[in-house]
Amino acid sequence: MTEQSSQDIEKKLQVYQSNDLVEAIYEDDLSATEHKIIRYAAGKITNSPNQFPDVSFTVSEFVKAAGLNGQGYYSRVEKLADELTKKRIKIHTVDNDIGWFPWFKSIIYRKGSGVVDIQFNDVIQPYIMNLTQSGRYTKYDFPTIGEMQSPYTIRLFELLQQYAKIGKRTIKLETLKEHLGVGGKYKQYGHFKSRILLKVQDELNEINVLTFEFEEIKKGRKVDEIKFTIHITDNIPFEGDIKEEEVKAFIEQARPLVKQYGYDIPNRELKAWTSFGIDELQFVLEQIERNNTKVTHIGAYITTILKSRYKEYKKATSNFRLTDENVQHIIWNYIKNTKNNVGVLPEGFIEQKLLKEFEKQNYTYEQFQEIWKENSKMIYKAVNNK
Repeated sequence: MTEQSSQDIEKKLQVYQSNDLVEAIYEDDLSATEHKIIRYAAGKITNSPNQFPDVSFTVSEFVKAAGLNGQGYYSRVEKLADELTKKRIKIHTVDNDIGWFPWFKSIIYRKGSGVVDIQFNDVIQPYIMNLTQSGRYTKYDFPTIGEMQSPYTIRLFELLQQYAKIGKRTIKLETLKEHLGVGGKYKQYGHFKSRILLKVQDELNEINVLTFEFEEIKKGRKVDEIKFTIHITDNIPFEGDIKEEEVKAFIEQARPLVKQYGYDIPNRELKAWTSFGIDELQFVLEQIERNNTKVTHIGAYITTILKSRYKEYKKATSNFRLTDENVQHIIWNYIKNTKNNVGVLPEGFIEQKLLKEFEKQNYTYEQFQEIWKENSKMIYKAVNNK
């Protein structure tokens, strides 16, 4: 097997799991990387079901797809393979059947080519394949868990993603611990809360794809259940009609820019920032450097700031009398790039500057005047924070 092209690697791999598999009880406390290898292999099977039970990929392909950094994974693969073939899960099916079984029959690491050959356990097939007909499955994009450093974050994310559309989920405390692979540990609830729940909550807040609050439900004096309230972050769509060549041009500018600030961001994240524009990205990077902000997941943090600023400017322009998306985009870009100037800008100055932006997009003076007449007061207030 040859190493895939970067274009193939950048495609969004989706993970499908039956709800019975999501609800599985983990016999052992798996590492985050072990969880990611399992999900990545399952996602590859979903993409090519005729390959079951066999799947192959290179270490470098996995590392890139998971958004990981560093070269240490090559030396760790042998140990990871040894450990993963021993790990078992316990599944309760809807028919109330119970089964213990390992994920894989075998894992072979070919050192010369850096290829990992995995053979799934045959009994896992109904839990990862042909799930859409039954409707009892949970899916998400594999890069989502690539951001996660804790194995508990990955597992709790899956358990909450399963109920994301409902927005609520209540789980018995002891059952939750078994789902996370820590059954029998953390006898004191306070330790479980501080070392697992709160840390997972912080990590998911930083990644900002799925977040939650939780309530402790007691039986007597002891915590018996955890009631989760689940929030899914809205995806911000591309503004206007962004073409593939625009995405490519943005990535060509964005990649050296983020490297200039010392970051290595995967193309899949850079691509998602296209609609915000290179100027907005540069502003956020400058703010991070100026404030000496230290974060673990820099890509997720930048996305959060970009989305927050996007929503702020959308709110500022919500009352504008505009129907054309391109006009909205021109005005939004002008406001966000001008708003941070010091002092109040005169209305005439704003009008002349905005006119030049419209002229760049081949609007006539008469067309601009019609737009300006309807929106001048609101644009003035938005630029000057009035």
